[in-house]
Amino acid sequence: MVVLIDIILVKADPIMDHASVRADLMLKSLRKRYSVLALGWDRGEGKPDNTDLLQVFNVSAPYGCTTRYLILLPIFWTWVFIKLCNNKPKIIHACNLDTILPCFLYKMLFKAKLVFDMHDRYAMSYISRNRGLIFNVLYRMVNSLEENIANKADLLISVYHKIFETFKEKPRNCIEIMVAPEDLRTNSLKRDSNIFKVLFTGHVRAARGLDSLLDIMMDIDKTELLIVGRVEDEILLKKIKQSSNSKYLGFLNHYQLVNLEINSDVLIALYDADLQTQHRYGMANKILEAMMCSLPIITNIANEFIKETECGVLVEYDNDKQIKEAIITLRDNPSVREKLGQNGRKAFEEKYNWPMMEEKLLKSYESLFTHRDIKRP
Repeated sequence: MVVLIDIILVKADPIMDHASVRADLMLKSLRKRYSVLALGWDRGEGKPDNTDLLQVFNVSAPYGCTTRYLILLPIFWTWVFIKLCNNKPKIIHACNLDTILPCFLYKMLFKAKLVFDMHDRYAMSYISRNRGLIFNVLYRMVNSLEENIANKADLLISVYHKIFETFKEKPRNCIEIMVAPEDLRTNSLKRDSNIFKVLFTGHVRAARGLDSLLDIMMDIDKTELLIVGRVEDEILLKKIKQSSNSKYLGFLNHYQLVNLEINSDVLIALYDADLQTQHRYGMANKILEAMMCSLPIITNIANEFIKETECGVLVEYDNDKQIKEAIITLRDNPSVREKLGQNGRKAFEEKYNWPMMEEKLLKSYESLFTHRDIKRP
């Protein structure tokens, strides 16, 4: 029996990555009305337990292995294009720039609808123009490609509306679908008041403030830094292991991470100010997860959002004194961190939860399917 596919979602990030949590939520939401298939890439972490909606490109390219990834990327694109041609979806949902080329080609050849789901502006986030002429040219090429395709997509989605301000002209059909998690918070929180737990989640690498944070933590007593994420810098990992009040807990799945967040006192998320989309226009999934867990956050991004929701403390990326003061203030003032946590939880319940994001997503897809004969699952 041939199953007609309405939508194919394509992503090249690791299947078990935290960004996949958002993609999984989108798949579940879209499946309520349409027949949906996901195409993903094995990036060295294996497959999730539930693969009934997922077909995997099984040529492994472990995350952080840039050379192998770049070599295999055209092969992945070919695989995606073949899958699209075989399944003939009415809509392709392409996650980020590294999946867009085969999806855009399919759109142009077969008149399908294209949804461009943009988490970051790639050039602004990953290509430094301060490293010479070649990088400057590369930046312009990638940035121009991203802008042109975004403007030709039938729908542009981003995790934060501020990203739309980075375009020369705002794309005509765009919506914000934040990385809002499912509500997994338990009613009873189990935080230990004897040791103040600061949680850092994300990649163990430069440009996340972790190196400086380890030094800062050495001067703060009755406090422990818990670190979770992929290791991309072995020297930095060695420094973590040598620290007396810092622990590396490995790479956790989403549910393990949420449990750890629930049992922590504050979450810290720092991004290098040179990364324009993160510093000026970024919205980290950590912020919304902290809000869901009633956990205050210390960060240097999403300034307007943090001020609006009053869910955390804003600091400067390279201001060690400011970061240290923020940690000590929250450690010594339980009422302050409780208030920030409650503010975040309230905003999460009222505006920034997945059911509200789902409603926006389905409404946008309905407009794409207007006047089309869709077979519902």
